Amino acid sequence: MDAETTGRVEGYRRALARIGLPAWFVAIDLLWLAKPEVLGIDALLYQRAASTWLAGGDPWKVTEGGVNFAAGPHTLLIYAPTSVLPLGLSVAFWVVLGLAASVWLVRHFRVPIWWLLFPPLVHSIWNGNPQTLALALLVFGGSAAGALAVVIKLYAAVPLLWRPRSLIVAGIVLVATLPFLPWQLYLAEGLGVSSHIQTAWNGSAWRFPVLLLPPTLLGLWVLRRNGADWLAVPAVWPATQFYYVAMAFPVAVKRPILAAVLALPLPLLTPVAVMVMAAAQVWQGRRPVTSAAQTSADPGPP
Repeated sequence: MDAETTGRVEGYRRALARIGLPAWFVAIDLLWLAKPEVLGIDALLYQRAASTWLAGGDPWKVTEGGVNFAAGPHTLLIYAPTSVLPLGLSVAFWVVLGLAASVWLVRHFRVPIWWLLFPPLVHSIWNGNPQTLALALLVFGGSAAGALAVVIKLYAAVPLLWRPRSLIVAGIVLVATLPFLPWQLYLAEGLGVSSHIQTAWNGSAWRFPVLLLPPTLLGLWVLRRNGADWLAVPAVWPATQFYYVAMAFPVAVKRPILAAVLALPLPLLTPVAVMVMAAAQVWQGRRPVTSAAQTSADPGPP
C-alpha cells in the first residue's frame, strides 16, 4: 500500500472516529430521550425505597413504572440522607450528580466531550441511576472510594477482584453495616433478583448460562490484564440492565469499534465482545511464536 493510499485510509479512519461514532451514539441515544416519562425514574424508585425503609416498610415492595426496587440493602444508606428533601428535589439531585460523575469520567480519560453521549452512560444519566457515580469512584481509585462504590452498587465489587486490598476494605464496610440494614427482607425477596429478573434487560452471559458462561469466563481470564475488570460486570453479572454496560467505559474509550458495538442496546453483545477480544489476543500472541519457530526451522538459502 503506497503512502497516498495509506494516508487516505487513515483519513477515513479519523473521520469515522470523530464524526461517525458520535453520530452513531446520538442515533441510539434518541431511544432514551424519546421517553421523557422515564426521566429520573431510577432516582425516584431508589429514593422512595429508602424512605419506605426509614418508615419501617419493605423497600423491595416499592415499584415504579411496574419495576420493583432491586438494589442491595447498602444502597438504601446512600439515599437515606436525601429522604429529608422533597421527592422532586431529591430526584433532580441524583440526576445532576450522575451527570456530573459522567463529565468527570470523560475529563479523566481526556477524550472529547461527545463521549458523554455513550449510550449506556446516557441511559444511566437519563434514568437517574447511580451507576455512573459508582463507576467514577472505581476509576478514581483508592480503598475508600472503592468501598463507597460497592455500597452504591454491590456489583462494583467485581472490578475490585483485581484490587484485593480495596476489596477487603469494601467487605469490612459491608459487614459493619449489617446490623443497620434489612438483610432478612432482602434475602426473603431472593436477593432482590426474584422480582427483578422478569423486567431485567438481562444482556449478560446469564441469558444462556450453560452455553455462554464458560466461554465468557474463559475470555475474561484471557483478558485479565487487558480490561477484564471493566468488562466483567456487563459480561457475566445476572439480570443486567443496559446501563450496566457503562462499566466498560474505561475500555471502550480506547477501542472505538468496541464502543460502537457496546452502544447498541442488544443483549449478549458484551459477552460476545469478550470472547472475540480474547480470541484475537490469543491469536496475536501465537503469531510471533509461530513466526519465530518457522525462522529457526528454516535452514536458510543453500
